[in-house]
Amino acid sequence: MATPLNLGLLDKFSVIFIILFLFAILYGLLELVKVFGEGKHNLNAIIALMVTLIAAMTPDLVKMLKLMLPWIAMMIVFFFFLFAIPMFMGMTKTDITTFMGGTRRIGTVGWVFGAMIFLIIYSMGNIFGEKLLVGDVSNSNSSSSVNASATSNFQSNVFKTVFNPKIIGMFFILLLSMLAVTYLTKD
Repeated sequence: MATPLNLGLLDKFSVIFIILFLFAILYGLLELVKVFGEGKHNLNAIIALMVTLIAAMTPDLVKMLKLMLPWIAMMIVFFFFLFAIPMFMGMTKTDITTFMGGTRRIGTVGWVFGAMIFLIIYSMGNIFGEKLLVGDVSNSNSSSSVNASATSNFQSNVFKTVFNPKIIGMFFILLLSMLAVTYLTKD
């Protein structure tokens, strides 16, 4: 049955949207960083186009971007409203950035980068996670055998791995090391 909200046909054009998105991001980064010098717009466009076309031929990267792009769009809308609504209520830009992490710009940018890193890790886990389960996990003849959690359920494997006593111990050792370095180098 045909409905006006059927977006199934747009899925056939998703590769085009991914190519446009990657090209815009890469071209913008090359123009911002000016790796090849000032005023090299054509060179930046050609390099961004070539890297984008090579990346578009990688099926796993295309799957990852198809998973990430809707979330990126939602994050853009969320951060827009996160900054716009307080401004509508009369707060200034410095009040909002102070609330988000200080007067330095890094506080606000840190929230955005933190969300992007989480999104990238989540997408990579969804796309590449099942492929990492293939193969022999432990060697029974080895004295350093790991508590194998190789079942067919990926979520169960991730839970067993993250809450393994060795991983939790390593986390606490790293946390204590971080706190020691922080307090020893504090002025």
